[in-house]
Amino acid sequence: MGTKNSSVDTRDRAIQLAKEVGCTHYSVNIDKMVAAVEETFADMTGMKPKFSAHGGSFGENIALQNIQARLRMVFSYMQAQLLPWVEGGVGSLLVLSSGNVDEALRGYLTKYDCSSGDLNPIGAISKVDLKAFLHWGATNLGYPSLADVLRAPPTAELVPIESGEVQLDEVEMGMTYEELGIFGRLRKLHRCGPVSMFRSLVEEWKHTMSVEKVGKCPLGRF
Repeated sequence: MGTKNSSVDTRDRAIQLAKEVGCTHYSVNIDKMVAAVEETFADMTGMKPKFSAHGGSFGENIALQNIQARLRMVFSYMQAQLLPWVEGGVGSLLVLSSGNVDEALRGYLTKYDCSSGDLNPIGAISKVDLKAFLHWGATNLGYPSLADVLRAPPTAELVPIESGEVQLDEVEMGMTYEELGIFGRLRKLHRCGPVSMFRSLVEEWKHTMSVEKVGKCPLGRF
């Protein structure tokens, strides 16, 4: 379910992985759905939001990204209900979501997007552990395209490609997934609150980061 903001590489990886797994794969462009929502909003308000790359505000930019993500969830449920019928079967399917625990802890997600579904196989897994699993799967399960997924920089691909803006998850979050993993372990396993979190991070990063910098980083602010 790509849009004009989705890269060819991402589409190709999805197609190849589906072939290796042996599942039915539909590649569909949802730009018409996105445009319909944008036009409906414009009809209601007389205002047409723009991406920041086109001169729009922060709020406009986020809203235009979120509607792409949410429409994928809506359309996923339509497919889950109707694809068995399309294939000549009966019943319905379950929708798998794909949000990981690190992004949930950081709040780096869109409500009712790929973080919403019937089952989330990786919902309690950190990105670092997920990368290790992808590496194992590429080597041991006969899914070599997982190595290509692993090498690709994590990105939402929700902003205009032609703008030249490179959208990277870690840049937008203000921290790396490795740092988020530390945050998660301290919070969940060691039951750290704001003060103990800060003290632990000062000790953890004492050779690479000053106390002042820890206090200013997203983790230091809890």
